[in-house]
Parts: sequence; structure tokens; C-alpha cells
Amino acid sequence: MRTSSKLALAAASLMLVGQGCIQITGTPGGSGTDGGVFRSADRGTNWQQKSSLATVGTPRSFAGQNVTTMALDPSDKRAVYAGTPGGLFFSYDGGDAWHGASALGAVNVTSVAVSPSDKCTVYAGTGNRVMRTRDCSRTWENVYFDPRPDARVTSVKIDHFDAAVVYAATSKGDVLKSADGGASWSPIHRFDAEIRQLLMTASDSRVMYAATRGRGLWKTTDAGASWTDLSPGMGDFAGALDNLILAEDVARGNSLVVASNYGLLRTVDGGSSWQPITLLTPSGSTVIYSLAVSPKDSNFIAYGTLNTLYRSIDGGAKWTTTKLPTTRAATTLLIDPANDATIYMGTTLFKQNTGF
Repeated sequence: MRTSSKLALAAASLMLVGQGCIQITGTPGGSGTDGGVFRSADRGTNWQQKSSLATVGTPRSFAGQNVTTMALDPSDKRAVYAGTPGGLFFSYDGGDAWHGASALGAVNVTSVAVSPSDKCTVYAGTGNRVMRTRDCSRTWENVYFDPRPDARVTSVKIDHFDAAVVYAATSKGDVLKSADGGASWSPIHRFDAEIRQLLMTASDSRVMYAATRGRGLWKTTDAGASWTDLSPGMGDFAGALDNLILAEDVARGNSLVVASNYGLLRTVDGGSSWQPITLLTPSGSTVIYSLAVSPKDSNFIAYGTLNTLYRSIDGGAKWTTTKLPTTRAATTLLIDPANDATIYMGTTLFKQNTGF
């Protein structure tokens, strides 16, 4: 489970200039083009579709794409990244105009992480690989390769105190660590289940949470050397260990809000105890596809379903609903930490509401 940049370049030589170039057609509002990214400037009351590509001539967009992941540049909150099954897109103006990372190719991007020390260094999880650019997406190289073709990289995280330290999680349950910016990797833990999400806390990069498929929620406080199972404390809530989505409550600290088949749970002591958040819908009756908590205001919580956005400004005591501006589900919510009135929403077209 180790690779190096030299091996990656020799074996794959994936400086993907021009390979598998992204080709996107269509304009917003047409058939099958009500997807991509939407942006709200008022905490989700009103939305504008923001999926137009910066092109000359015929308008083009990626509004027909499903959005699997989104990320903000830690050093520039107007720099937004959106991963899709058809490639990676990025905007430097808050989503007004987007560019396709054509050198990466039309690959399924499942995770994106931007270096906190160098905005031109970006990592992308795609299939069984971790790709890296160090020149603002002009070229990309393969820095990690899992020889199992059915493996998928599900999360990539960069240590915000030491940008040379990078973590990757996989569908095979592996947590991998690189201490040299992706040049080499070592497995540091293996769960017996797919890792759906890896969350690194804002105040201490050694504290991370791993949401798994079928094995619940786990926590490390020593950068992945050891892990504690938090599932027993969640066991009293039916469905609380299925389809987990994690959102850190950065403003409060040592706190999470977790979405699951149960609904929403909150911990304010790092997972030692859990309290349910009362929703408008009965427990277990609604599939939650996305979740966000304002980094500035613990009371502002938002989550997305198949056709509705739910919002609370009082920590979940009361909720308001807004019909989504699309026929697609809200599968990604990203709140601007500098201005929490600005929310980005990525959307996905599902055939039926069966979970994910």
C-alpha cells in the first residue's frame, strides 16, 4: 500500500495534459441541466444556479452534472471546487464563472482538498487514485494508486498546521497518511468497512472522525494512531449508524452534528454523549443527503433532502423549509466561513429516494 511520486510518474505518467478532456455542453434551464452548483446570498432563502463555464462564444456549463463533493480554498474563500462524475471544476470568483480541470480528465472526483499553504496545490480523489496538481490545475500527477480496481478514494484531507501531511480514506476501509506531500504513503489504520467520510477538526488536526458504512462512527485524537468507537453512545437511536454525514460545529468546539437514517444528533463533548435534534419530519422518515453548520454561528444548521432545504437559526428548536430550486437532491452544502450568508449547494439526480 505504498507508492512514491517517482513510481507514480513512471507507472502512470499521468501528467494529464489533454487526456480525457472534459467536454460540457448545454445551458442552464434546458432539459437535464438544472443541476451543478447553486449559490445563496441569504442563508438559503433564495438561490441562483452558478454552473456557467468561462468561455467565449456559445454559453456552456456543467449544469447537467451531479456534484459529488465541494471544497473551499482555505486561503481564498472565493475559490470554490466542485467534483463531479465528469471531472473537476473550479471557480475563483465565488461561482460566477467556472473552469474545467481538463488536464485531470473526465474522471469521477469524490474528494477535493486545497493546500492551506499553497493555493495552487490541490489533491483530488478519483477512483482508486489520489491525484495532485502543484500548478493550479495546469497539470496533474498520480501520487497514490490502490492496485485493487474496485477500491475508491472517498476522502482526502490536508493537515492545516502542516500542509506536507495528507490523509486519504478508501472504500476498502483504509486510512493512509503521507508526511511528504504525497510522495510516499503508509497505511495507519484499517476499518472493516467502507469509510464514507473523514472529518478533520478545525482546532486540532490530530483529532479526526471517520464515518463508516456499517461500522458506525470512530474518533482519533492522535493523528490516526489509535481510534475509539463512538457507536455505543449512538445505539439508543434507531438508524443512527446508517448513512452518516458529519458536520463540525466549529464555533462551539469539540462538537458535531451528525445526520443519519435516524435524523440529526448532536454531541458537545466530542462524542461521549449524544442528544437528538427534533425535526419537522418523524424520525427515520426522511433521507438526509447533505448537512452543514455555520462555522461562525452554532445555531445555524441546514440540511438537504430530495426536494427540500431545512434551516434552523436557533440550534434546531425551530425549522423553516424551502423548496429546492431544482428537480435534483441537495447532496452537498458548503457554508462560507467568512460570511455564513453565502451557501453553496451541489445537486444530484436520483431516480428514487432510496438512500445513498
